Amino acid sequence: MSTKIVVVKLKDVLKKALLTIVGLIILGVIVYFFIPKGDKTAYNPGTYSSNIILHSNPVSVQVTVSKDEILDIELVNMGETQEVFYPLFERSIDDISAQIIENQSTDITASVDTSMTTDILIKAVEQALNEAKK
Repeated sequence: MSTKIVVVKLKDVLKKALLTIVGLIILGVIVYFFIPKGDKTAYNPGTYSSNIILHSNPVSVQVTVSKDEILDIELVNMGETQEVFYPLFERSIDDISAQIIENQSTDITASVDTSMTTDILIKAVEQALNEAKK
């Protein structure tokens, strides 16, 4: 049986270790900058609408978005009859739109007395936002 002697130069080992570390750092930076962030949603800028039927007439919920944020939410075509029969919609949309714009998400909390109205309006906003994502 023969004995083999391995001569390792410390200088070569340090060079390879340092190059490996630098390579891993560069790889980490590339991954950080080129992997998309999960928080931001990209929209096609514009105004999108979704209809809600109130008292046999459609009312539009219009959502205005820029490339990466929700800018405005409002009710359009709300007639006098709908305002009389559905007074919570007009009052709720201001609160809901403020929360959605602040959070940039439809995950908001609704007050107990307007939870059903809020659910209807949020579904309409989500439908308009889905159109903006296409």
